[in-house]
Formats: sequence, C-alpha cells, structure tokens
Amino acid sequence: QIYVFLKDETFEFEGKKLSALEHPGLRRNLCHIAGRINSIALNSHPDLLEAASEQKLDQTYFKASMEFRQRCGILLEATLRTALGFRNYPLAKTIVETVGIFKIGTKSPDEIEWFGGVMQKQYGTLPRIEIENTTLENPKEKEMATGDILVISTDLTRVHAEAFTRQKIAMCQKQGIPPQVALQTYREGWWYFVRAERLDGTTPASALPISTESGILSQVDKADTERFQTAKFEERLLTAWPMIVQNVAQKSGKVKIQFKAPPEPGKYKFTINVKSQDFLGADQEFSVEADIVDSETLDRKPKEEDTKEKEEDEGKKDK
Repeated sequence: QIYVFLKDETFEFEGKKLSALEHPGLRRNLCHIAGRINSIALNSHPDLLEAASEQKLDQTYFKASMEFRQRCGILLEATLRTALGFRNYPLAKTIVETVGIFKIGTKSPDEIEWFGGVMQKQYGTLPRIEIENTTLENPKEKEMATGDILVISTDLTRVHAEAFTRQKIAMCQKQGIPPQVALQTYREGWWYFVRAERLDGTTPASALPISTESGILSQVDKADTERFQTAKFEERLLTAWPMIVQNVAQKSGKVKIQFKAPPEPGKYKFTINVKSQDFLGADQEFSVEADIVDSETLDRKPKEEDTKEKEEDEGKKDK
C-alpha cells in the first residue's frame, strides 16, 4: 500500500522508463519507509533477534536507515512549513501525524490501543496532558476588535511527567549512564493550532490572505496553490505554535498563544487543537467563544505606554 500512488508512474533511469519498484533508488527508499513504519514489529521479530545474537546483521543498514530518517525529517519539516504558509489546518494536522508515526514506527495514527499498551508496559502510564482554566482576552483593551492581538491562556499539566522521569532514570542506572545526560537530551513536541468559526454569519476565506510571492510557497505549483486559496475559512489557521518540552520532569506550566483577531466583526468560536508529534492518542481539542467588534467603530485613546514607545521610536530616528 505504500507505493499505490506510484504504481502507474514511470521514472527515467539510464535511458529507460522504469516503474517505482524497478528503479533502484526509489525501491531502496520504499524499502526504508516500509521498514520504518513497521519497525516495532521488525525489531522484535524472532529472526532478527536471533540474527543479532549471532552477529549476522549488516551494521551498515542501521547507519543508512538513520541517515534516511534524518533526510525524511528535513522533508517533513519543509512540508509542514508549506502547510503553515498556506494556513491550512487539515494539511498541517496530517503532517504532524506523519511525523509521529514515522518516529514511533507504526503505519497509522489510529493505532492508539496498541501504542497505549506499549506505554503502559514501559512506563506504567499513558502520555497525556490536561488543559484547564482557558481564557481569551485582549491584554491592552477591554473589548476584542478586528485586527487586535489576542491571547489564549491555559494551565497545562503533563500527567505522565513523574512516571516518565522515574523510568528514564532507571534505564540510565541500568545502562551505567549518568541520568542527567539522558534527561538533558529529552525532547517532547506539541503543536497548538488555532482556528476560528463564524457563528452569526459567514467570513470569507480571503479575509485571511495567503502570500505566495516569495519564500517556499513561491515554488508550489499554481494548481496546488489555487486549491489552498479556495479552502474554507474554518480550515484556515490563525496561528500555529510549537511547544517543545525539554525537561522530562516538568509537570505543569502556563501556555500563552498570541494571534490576530479575524479581520471581520462577528461572533466567533475559536478552536485550539493540540497535537503531539511523539505520542498517539494524546491530542486535545478545546474552544472558546468571543464577540469581535469592528475596530473602526471604536474611539480608542492611545495608551500611555504606546505613546511612550512611539516617542522613543521617533527619538531614535532623529539620532
């Protein structure tokens, strides 16, 4: 199933037209992909374990496999940048899921039950986060208006922090590795995706423009660009924020995400999707509603700090 989308394609190689499986380079890459997404099953297969004990494994395979994973990681990062540039939530969501299954070594993000069993066996718990006390506000004004910078704040708890820390330390002690070394190299990635849905009318997708004149988006085919340009407003991202946990023992913290309010007034439901790029079944979704008023109807007086900043900027220009 990995190469179904390539089955009718042909590729040039040494003056010949070859299928994907006939092309040496493509066949090699497809084998690497098949091995990676089935790595959990392969690494525990009796034949592989027996071969390893008898030192019959080709060590260059593991080196080549690691290099392949690194190259795929670079490509996935570029693809995610493209999705974020197009402000497209469905594509960004799929790419983060792909990063996850590629890291874990499984074929589908739906393998939640299997992954949960692995986590329970290894750590005695499931990797989960709890999100509480969510608020949405404009830090500088009492109302929220079109174009304002808004802030979503939440209290975050990593339920698995203590169990993961205990297990990591135990593994280090068993292998004779200083615990601080393993703890310092820990990485746990989460993405916060923020979208909006108009509840009292319709906001066109064009209200959130996509710039394709420069950068990576300028290299995308015109047909693909047009497809993303016509995506629904509800599928467009207001912002995407990555959170990297570097301390496995960190149990709780406060998350603040800034984004610009929709450019058209109305009543909106803001949906925040939290997706893990390391765990299956750990994603979260929550929402808050708010009225966004038309900024042109407001008579706002300049804040003292804004006036001071403006004066300082003008002073720098004079110098």
